[in-house]
Amino acid sequence: MENEKSTHGGARAGSGRKKGGTNKGEHKTGRIVISCLESDVELVKKFAEEAGKTVSQFMIDLVKNQ
Repeated sequence: MENEKSTHGGARAGSGRKKGGTNKGEHKTGRIVISCLESDVELVKKFAEEAGKTVSQFMIDLVKNQ
């Protein structure tokens, strides 16, 4: 039993993170996290929906138009 090869653990063919990305040649994306009250979150979501935008696009447009 000491010399039996374990079939558990170790590297597997095709496992792990794949090389490269999905946005080849495009701009890299980032993430910004902010802390706020839940009521503020709902307010931002409401304004974004009324503007017909995602929350991300709404916030980016808001900052760019300062």
